Amino acid sequence: MIVAAAGHVDHGKTSLVKALTDVDTDRLEEEKRRGMSIDIGFAYADFGLASPVGFVDVPGHERFIRNMLAGVACVDLALLVVAADDGPMPQTLEHLGILQLLGVPRCVVALTKIDRVSAARVAAAEREIAALLHDGPFQGAPVFRLAATTGAGVPALRQHLAELAQSWAARAPTGHFRMAVDRSFTLTGAGRVVTGAVLSGTVRVGDLVTVSPRGTPARVRALHAQDRPAAEAVAGQRASLNLAGSDLKDAAPVRGDWVVAAPVHAPTDRLDVQLDVLGGPIPALLPAALQRTVLQLHIGAAALNARLVVLDAPVPTRGPVVAQLVLDRPIAALHGDRFILREPAANRTVAGGRVIDPFAPARGRATPARRSALAALARPDAPAALAALLDGEPHGIDLDRFLLARNLTGLDTASLQGLHAVACDGKRIALSPAHWRALRDGVCAALGRSHLAQPDSVGCTASELAQALGLRRAPHLLQAALAAAVHDGSVAREGLRHRLPDHRATLSDVDSALLARTSALLQPAGLRPPIVGELAAALALPQPELLDFLLRAHRLGVLVRVAPNRFYLPETVAGLIVHAQALSAESASGFVAAAYRDRTGIGRNLTVQVLEFLDREGVTRFDGIGRLADR
Repeated sequence: MIVAAAGHVDHGKTSLVKALTDVDTDRLEEEKRRGMSIDIGFAYADFGLASPVGFVDVPGHERFIRNMLAGVACVDLALLVVAADDGPMPQTLEHLGILQLLGVPRCVVALTKIDRVSAARVAAAEREIAALLHDGPFQGAPVFRLAATTGAGVPALRQHLAELAQSWAARAPTGHFRMAVDRSFTLTGAGRVVTGAVLSGTVRVGDLVTVSPRGTPARVRALHAQDRPAAEAVAGQRASLNLAGSDLKDAAPVRGDWVVAAPVHAPTDRLDVQLDVLGGPIPALLPAALQRTVLQLHIGAAALNARLVVLDAPVPTRGPVVAQLVLDRPIAALHGDRFILREPAANRTVAGGRVIDPFAPARGRATPARRSALAALARPDAPAALAALLDGEPHGIDLDRFLLARNLTGLDTASLQGLHAVACDGKRIALSPAHWRALRDGVCAALGRSHLAQPDSVGCTASELAQALGLRRAPHLLQAALAAAVHDGSVAREGLRHRLPDHRATLSDVDSALLARTSALLQPAGLRPPIVGELAAALALPQPELLDFLLRAHRLGVLVRVAPNRFYLPETVAGLIVHAQALSAESASGFVAAAYRDRTGIGRNLTVQVLEFLDREGVTRFDGIGRLADR
């Protein structure tokens, strides 16, 4: 269990932590000289338990609120310290609000300095605290009367904390390892050490990790968990990691970085979020003047500037607000991460919230479709969120990005059943069962309509089906549906064309004879067949008459129209595809047109026509630079 001691300056937080742990958390010379905490301090007490209880002592002065926020990124219990002589003060209120906005689940109140005031003042302070907590998530929190300097009340508080820690449900160490770095320093003979709260997963000595967002690789040489040497640290613990890595000297971790498992190193500079406020109408705390203004974002232990773009229109008067944060630099953030927004000019906390989508789009961020997707993504339960998201996305979603955003490992995805995944460019596109069935049914229906309209055609090419089904921007879905349909026999494939199994189209005797003569000219020409005009001259036929025949042969699949004036034999097209696949296999980034021209020897202009044909048929995919081919 990790406890955050928070409250107004000079209310006795550091003295109380020392009374509980026998550790003075004021480690800086300036802190000792001024008698005031400036930075976060850490202490541990075992309380006779198997695992020590960690304490984070945060500074109470408003000038050091940034340091305070770095210390409460991942805590289990708020220890709200209020001096009996002052009662709740401005930083008491702000610290309390921050802890509530960060979703800290429980609170204990320490009413300090009772030895300095009368019993009547102590009772009055308790009433003020009760009024402060009324109707909030910490309503009814126990209040302990204390005098840390004399020790009065400390044993009772210690016993209460020990009982809470003993019954505290440890965080399940699911997901990939993530730790928010709040301190980074070097030790003679050891090297780089980073400390922080483990938000998820498990890290072990010897593990390879990444310092995010900069991407510096490192190895865990040794570690401490809850202030004890250990072989591993798990979610819910504070840990210190001794890191080794040749790049750490030039790119040392700093406060605000994360140490993560490599699969969840995914820097982002745009977050879709759900904002929460404390009491009062939302417009009073999020006025129109704040729309598109730059606020200070505190997430993990990081502090940076973020432009607020409220996506809800109009802004609701109650309940959470959906917004986008455009950051001034990349950070490491995932779904569910809690944060605080402050207005620097007014030196006040504006709101808090949690990340809905760490990979937010820059375009179309407030469209109805996107708003619907955000409502689905806001669901905390991953299977429910995925199901709702898939219901609204007939063309599917990037499953790997969803799993990354949720920090779901292979073991965590067992519950994500009942979806259909399609491979595309090394990614998996997930569809709901209903949308997958609709896609499969749509393919068969489109083929049926084509057979009725063109009974003399063998069927449809992939590009013709994509046009009919509105899938030109999702060719991978069509290819997957066609492959599945061919596999189960609901669709038959002939060359590059597809048909229903009971559909047959044949050439007339006259056309069959002309096909034989045409094939005799095309076959020896190889990958560079003659154009229509040259064929017409060789066959002694009028060009319009020959073109009508070639188009009939194309619809039947016995010839393939690769370009407006050039037709290929199906087996020759297969050779064109083989060359594209071979070039694609030789380069992970794809191949360029010049490489295909040199491989085939067909010249520049025909190369462009052939590659555009292969793109249309879904054989290759062009990303603006290179092409990749499916095998």
